[in-house]
Amino acid sequence: MKLPTQIKELVQLEVLDIRGTKVSLVQVKCLIWLKCLRISLSNFGTGSHTQNKLGNVSRFVSLEEFSVVIDSSKQSWDKIVETIATEVASLEKLTSLQFCFPKVDCLEIFVTTSPSWKKGSCLMFQFAVGDHDSTYFQILKSFDYPSYNRLTLVNSEGVNPVISKVLMETHAFALINHKGASRLSDFGIENMDNMLVCLIERCDEIEAIINGDVITKGVLECLEELRINNVPNLESIWQGRVHYGSLTQLTTLTLTKCPKLKIIFSNGMIQQLPELQHLGIEECHQIEEIIMESENIELESSSLPRLKTLVLLDLPKLRSIWVNGLLKWPSLQSIKISMCDRLKRLPFNIVNATKLRFIKGQQTWWEELVWEDDVVKQRLQPVFHPQLAHAIPFSV
Repeated sequence: MKLPTQIKELVQLEVLDIRGTKVSLVQVKCLIWLKCLRISLSNFGTGSHTQNKLGNVSRFVSLEEFSVVIDSSKQSWDKIVETIATEVASLEKLTSLQFCFPKVDCLEIFVTTSPSWKKGSCLMFQFAVGDHDSTYFQILKSFDYPSYNRLTLVNSEGVNPVISKVLMETHAFALINHKGASRLSDFGIENMDNMLVCLIERCDEIEAIINGDVITKGVLECLEELRINNVPNLESIWQGRVHYGSLTQLTTLTLTKCPKLKIIFSNGMIQQLPELQHLGIEECHQIEEIIMESENIELESSSLPRLKTLVLLDLPKLRSIWVNGLLKWPSLQSIKISMCDRLKRLPFNIVNATKLRFIKGQQTWWEELVWEDDVVKQRLQPVFHPQLAHAIPFSV
């Protein structure tokens, strides 16, 4: 795309967005006073002459916001990204950066040389690290944290110190298809004090999220959302002691396609979840109890005081949500249950779950439920909504 020669006259221009266009970066290199520049990988050019791609980012000495999004030019990007990362690191006024690092080594170049990074909390970032495409970069954008620091680590291996360092400033973290770590805490649980959102997906070696036996205080005290998807060897969320203060801000927990998972709430964990509002369990085929009786012998009736929604989908061995009706469930409003044929009892009586207004499930399942008293069934019958026979099962 050819630009008019008058573009050189735009000396007062501060914001430029050329994402998705055929404009090359070399064509706008004269606009050195830009404060905000948003581009796609293809804007670096795809020709064989690297001088058309390099040496231009560092010209924008006034840049405060720089954003690079992944597109079809990813292959050529891998060849020049180390040089580009070095140029970006030279931008001393940078306060916001969206960038794709195909290797951890490239991230290390930025972290170790950038004066903007060394200023600490002054830099707001969205980093995607590892061999990935645009879909991975968008994952954390689906959460309601538009202004928070995001780190997506994809198709990587091992525990690199630079990742642990970036995690110290990270609010939303996605670990996808990672090898060489058996727990999230392998990255240094002390580095996750600011983490609000965590997504773990397709990590075949992850066996637990936290090993409580190697820590001495509460951890993940700010975490609000934990989503675990397709982690085939996950056996438990928490191993060992649950220290006071851990997970106390957690509002959302979803577990999907974890075929070895048997324990959701280990001993002492529920007591640390006063803010949990949404719980979803899907396709975890070894789950027999949502709240395991053997792990929660002295469970208080006021546990899970803010739980509003419960989704249970395709749990063929599930036989119990909780062993009796002693829990108050004071905030529970909605339950969705499908393909849980062994679940024959609900943990409700005539006085608990007073805000429950919606139960959705298969009609045959509802008809086969066993009730301690017909009065309880009569009370809940008006809030039951049968799932249509050919409807796609709801998801967590």
